[in-house]
Amino acid sequence: MRNLLNRDIPLVTIFLLVIFLITSSVALAWEDCPFGLINDPYPGECLRYVDADNDGICDLSQLAPGDREVLNITSEMKYKNDVKTLTRNYNFLPISLILIFFYALSSFLVRKKVISLVNNRKIWNFLLLITFLISGILGILWVIRLDFGWRISLPFSILFWHTEIGIVMIVISVFHIIWHWPYFKKIFKFKKI
Repeated sequence: MRNLLNRDIPLVTIFLLVIFLITSSVALAWEDCPFGLINDPYPGECLRYVDADNDGICDLSQLAPGDREVLNITSEMKYKNDVKTLTRNYNFLPISLILIFFYALSSFLVRKKVISLVNNRKIWNFLLLITFLISGILGILWVIRLDFGWRISLPFSILFWHTEIGIVMIVISVFHIIWHWPYFKKIFKFKKI
């Protein structure tokens, strides 16, 4: 463990910094109504009413100002088939590709004996643990917010970050399963009688 802390701390820091940068595209206020309300008028059904643009509608229950133009264009279309659904975009593909790149890079460094296989696995297991804890804590905060109506004010979207960190966790979990595949194969191997 001391070897990991003394020798590879810059590598761990780089990995954590990259994961933070991967998932740093979050909108802070718009579309984050804890009760799923849409265009909630003043005074609002919950205690978190925010109206920064002074339009009489809670900002948490409406699209960001730039996205409203897209909504107006789609609402003017004649046919239902032509209406594009507005969904929140998550960054599954970019996150996956970046993590695969860094996994390949770390495997290359192991083959070149820049870092040991044990330290490489420690780094990835540490990242798996951190993403599990963050995703789990954000999931619990989201459930508390919905079930008990507690107003947990954070400067970011809990659901968005729970999902983004969950994507990171799933991709790293795939690496973890690949390492332990022989173990899982033995568990599920059926013997003929």
